Amino acid sequence: MLSPPKCVATSARKCLTIAAAGVLGLSALFHVPLERLLPSAHAQAAAPSIDDRATTRMAFSAQTTVSYGGYLNGESFQQDAILTYNGYQYTAYWNTGPRVVLARRPVGNGAWSKIEMAPGYTGTSGDAHNTISLGVSPRDGRLHIAFDHHSSNLHYVQSVAGLVTQPASAVWATSSFSAVSSVLGNETVNLVTYPRFVTAATGKMLLSYRYGTSGSGDEVLWEYDGTTGTWTKIGTYISGIADSVNAYLHSIEYHGTRLHAAWCWRDTPDAATNQDLLYAYSDDDGRTWRNNAGALVATAGAAPMTRSSDIRVWAIPQNRGLINQEHMTVDHAGRVHVLLSHMPDEQADDANFSNARTKSQFFHYWRSPSGTWTRVPMNIAVTAAWRGKFAVSSTDNLYAVLPSLRIASASASAYWTNWTLIETASNGQFYSDPLIDRMQLRTSDKLTVFAPTVNTGGVVYIDTINYTLH
Repeated sequence: MLSPPKCVATSARKCLTIAAAGVLGLSALFHVPLERLLPSAHAQAAAPSIDDRATTRMAFSAQTTVSYGGYLNGESFQQDAILTYNGYQYTAYWNTGPRVVLARRPVGNGAWSKIEMAPGYTGTSGDAHNTISLGVSPRDGRLHIAFDHHSSNLHYVQSVAGLVTQPASAVWATSSFSAVSSVLGNETVNLVTYPRFVTAATGKMLLSYRYGTSGSGDEVLWEYDGTTGTWTKIGTYISGIADSVNAYLHSIEYHGTRLHAAWCWRDTPDAATNQDLLYAYSDDDGRTWRNNAGALVATAGAAPMTRSSDIRVWAIPQNRGLINQEHMTVDHAGRVHVLLSHMPDEQADDANFSNARTKSQFFHYWRSPSGTWTRVPMNIAVTAAWRGKFAVSSTDNLYAVLPSLRIASASASAYWTNWTLIETASNGQFYSDPLIDRMQLRTSDKLTVFAPTVNTGGVVYIDTINYTLH
C-alpha cells in the first residue's frame, strides 16, 4: 500500500493534501492550494483567542541548576509535570534541597497545598534529564510518580488507593505515598531515562521509558493493572540499541483506545544527528504496532520497530537543527498534530547544532484520519534550545505554547494555516520549556501552563498561568 503524498506548505503559498473521500469529498489524491478550496475560510478566518489569564505562584524556591540549557523543572519530556483529575490539579517540582515536592489544589486559581514526598530522598544530580513525571491510574485512584533518571535505576513512588478518585476525603500527606522503589513486577528496572505515564479513557495506564543511552537506546512499555495493583512488562516496542540509534519520543498519547507515538531518530549523542519524523499507532495498548498506512510493523517484546521499519512519515535530514522531544497531541477528530522546530528548507545544512538552532523555526505537521500528512510553517523563530507544546481546544483550534511564554494560535476552520502570535508580553521572566496540563484539556477549554521563571537574585519561582481557549 502506497503512503499518501505529502504537501509542503510555504509562507508564499500554502497547500493542503486531500485524500480520496476525505473531509472535502474530493475524488482523487492530489496537492491543491488551500486558497482554491477554502477561499473564505483561509482569507477571513481570524486566529483564535485566549482570555482570563490568571497567574498563581506555585513554587517560591525551586531548583536553580541550569543543565543542557534548561531547568530540571520545565523539560518538554515531562509527561506529565502537571495534570488534572476529578476536580483537582496536581503538580511536582524539585526544590533547592533538592527534594521532590508534590502540590495539589481544587481546579481553579486557588492556593497550592504542598507536601515533600520521600523526605529521605535527595536528588542525585543537577542534570536536566532527572525530571519528575506524574501519572494516574483511574481504576484504583492512585497517583504515580517517577523521578531522578538518566540511565539509572527506576525511582518510583505510588500513592494510596483512592487519593485522586476521592480527593476531598483523601489524606494529602507524605504518609499517603509509598517508599521509593526500583522494582516493577519482580524486575529491578534499570538504565531508565525519560519515564512517561499515559492513561487511556478506558482506565489503562502505561509507563514508557528509554532503556539505554543517547544514540543507543530502546523504548520499553509496562502496563499497570489498577484492579490488582500489579505491573506487567509489555516489552521493547522501539528498538535502537541493535542499530546504534535511539528514538526520542515527541509524545505517546491515547485517543480513545488508539495509542499514538511520534518520534525522531538520533545516531549519536550529538543532537545534530536528530533526523526524520516517525509515527506508529497501536490499538491493543502497545502490544502490536501499525504504521501510517495501517500495516503491522511490530510486536512489542518480540519484534519491535527498528530503523528499517516502514514508519517514516516525513524526511528531515541530519544537520537541520531538528530538536528532539518537542510535542505531539491528538485532536477530538483523531488527527495527530506534531510541533517540531528545525531550519527552513532554504537554509544550508549546519552540523553545529547550536548554530543551526539560531536559524530554526517552528513547524506544524498534522495527519488526517486517512493518513495524509501536511506541513505548515508557523513562521515563528525558536528561542535558544527550548521547546514548545500544542494545546487543543474543544473545537480543535490549536495553541502553541512556546518558550518565553509566547502563545500562537491557528483555527481548525482554516486547516491551521493562519498561525498568529497572540501572546508575547512575558517581559523575559520565563525560562526553560513551558509545560501544560494535557488532562485538563480533555474535558474543558481551560489551559494551565507550568512556567519556571528566570533565576533572579539566586531564586527561581514556578508560576501556573490559567487561560481560557476559544
